[in-house]
Amino acid sequence: MIARGLPAAINRFLNTRRNEGLRAQLLRGGVGSMGVKVVYTILAFGLTVLLARVLGPEGYGVYAFAFSLLTLLAMPAQAGLPQLVVRETSMARTHKDWALMRGLWRWSNRFIVVFSLALVVLVGVALWFGDNWSSAERRWTLLAGLLLVPLIALGSTRSSALRGLGRVVLGQLPDNIVRPTLLIILVVTAMWLLPNQAATPHGVMLLHVLAGLLAFVLATILLRRARPTEMLEVLGSRQEPVYWRRAALPLALVAGLQLINTQADLVILGLLRDDAEVGVYRVVVQMGNLVIFGLVAINQVLHPHFAALHVSGDLARLQRLVTISARVILALALIPVLIFVLMGESILGWVFGAEYMLGAVPLAILALGQLANAGFGSVGALLNMTGHERDAMKGMIAAIVVNLVLNLTLIPPFGMMGAATATTVSFVVWNAILWLYVRRRLGIESSGLSWRSA
Repeated sequence: MIARGLPAAINRFLNTRRNEGLRAQLLRGGVGSMGVKVVYTILAFGLTVLLARVLGPEGYGVYAFAFSLLTLLAMPAQAGLPQLVVRETSMARTHKDWALMRGLWRWSNRFIVVFSLALVVLVGVALWFGDNWSSAERRWTLLAGLLLVPLIALGSTRSSALRGLGRVVLGQLPDNIVRPTLLIILVVTAMWLLPNQAATPHGVMLLHVLAGLLAFVLATILLRRARPTEMLEVLGSRQEPVYWRRAALPLALVAGLQLINTQADLVILGLLRDDAEVGVYRVVVQMGNLVIFGLVAINQVLHPHFAALHVSGDLARLQRLVTISARVILALALIPVLIFVLMGESILGWVFGAEYMLGAVPLAILALGQLANAGFGSVGALLNMTGHERDAMKGMIAAIVVNLVLNLTLIPPFGMMGAATATTVSFVVWNAILWLYVRRRLGIESSGLSWRSA
């Protein structure tokens, strides 16, 4: 009844005469991104099931640990440039400054190539000669995946350029749809042709590199075709490297902190516990992420409208939109949480295999943490879209400190249950701080349990 009533409430809100413009913008701007998010979630879950079954808990643990480290390495290689490229490409397009746009793309490509290749060489040398810190399989898997660092970084800038040109959905396709789809196809094909080589962590990582290369090529082709025709008529380029480096630094800091907060538990678990436990925990994390699908998808649609309503000073409409969206997010989160808490062990065994059933308790803990994440509403989006990003940064830093301290304290004695508990507590701390800032700065109640009427 709740799930049916909330969409009806949204429709009533959006269908009023006063909100016709907002309704049109929401539908036009959000349906494509939400569609991509739905497909990506399905692909990511399918890939998790496939790799968990092909590699087993230990092999999947090696692969998951290596991929988490490579993801962290890709962040400094990007140095905040994807976010900068979106913003500066959009501004150059608005001002029809095609020489500056060309210069931005060339400069960002050159920066990423030089920085990422230097990073790959340094890490490769450390892995080759560092025999004592990791197992041979982990080392070979990391070495096999090092080329993902420049591929992910360069692919992200091309996708960002597409989004800056207004091709929002097109810009999300290479990384969110094409790469996971290709990896699934490559793994299934390899298992059929070369089962012994494919069913290893480093074998799957090599296939991931191939999928990343093909996705990067596609992103390059899409960007070349999407270039404004006026840009082709401009022979020269203009660059502002000093300004761009300064502008990219805070963007890189925010993105880096977010990534650390999402990867800290798995990396620390991988450093302190065995590979099989890491594999089970990775599956649990992927399952837990399903709880906040509604939060992520709806936030993508609401971001610009939070900013617009705040700038116009219409706080009453902003409160109504926040309250309705928060209730929908909470309702969408409740269903998977109840399923995971009551039937988590059976689901893990049926979907992934009996070896993963011991992740039932960590799954329940993470699901409850993600429920709290959803229950506080779109606190981060509200702060970032209304000019209070520093407050959001404070909450994130506090959550990271709590996350790191608790992971280092709880993982040695409790393993993945300690990791799940640390992550859940950090979710609560992060959202509670941001919720207080939203109330203080905006006078808005963001929670899905708000007493305020929509």
